[in-house]
Amino acid sequence: MERSIENIWKEGFESDKSLKSPLVKDLYTKKSKLIIDKIKSESKWDNLSLIPMALVLFGLFVFLGKMLLGFYLGALLILLFFLNKKMLKKVDGFNSSANTYLYLINYDTQLKAIQRFYTKLLAIGLPILIIPAYWLYFQGTPLMSSFMGADMSFQILIVVAIALLLSGLGVLSYKLSTHVVYGKLIKRIEAIIHDMEELEKLDI
Repeated sequence: MERSIENIWKEGFESDKSLKSPLVKDLYTKKSKLIIDKIKSESKWDNLSLIPMALVLFGLFVFLGKMLLGFYLGALLILLFFLNKKMLKKVDGFNSSANTYLYLINYDTQLKAIQRFYTKLLAIGLPILIIPAYWLYFQGTPLMSSFMGADMSFQILIVVAIALLLSGLGVLSYKLSTHVVYGKLIKRIEAIIHDMEELEKLDI
């Protein structure tokens, strides 16, 4: 279906007359729906994957004798699942039956706002949430004993270095994964918005 729409869409750009036809505008609407449905589907399955991941981590660390750490990491993933669900529900709250152009503008704006939110969350929240996991993992080990016996300034330096590393890796991983999974789809939405703006100019 998507391929046939693509072909008709391209043919519609061969003349100004076809550009002004309601048929081409309808094709924009159908094309937009296909892309947004795909984004919603990918987002839904990405979020659902956090549940088995939480269970696997919990089971793994219980097996390793680190039950508290397993519970901590599992709880973080479950909380992230509910946060994602809330964010996705907010995006899906837009009225898709309204003007397609305005709907796409709102959808694109909301997606970018969510990306900025998660970038900040990973940059600041990830070190704060993961450093305690390191403490739980190494608690009672010779490495932790050596660390606790070191000079306070050295301890602070190590913690700050780990925090910065986690922050950088978290943001980089998020941006790369978002680009790989959603990059092309988001660019296609932006392209449709641009083309619809051009179409409106031709209709004036």
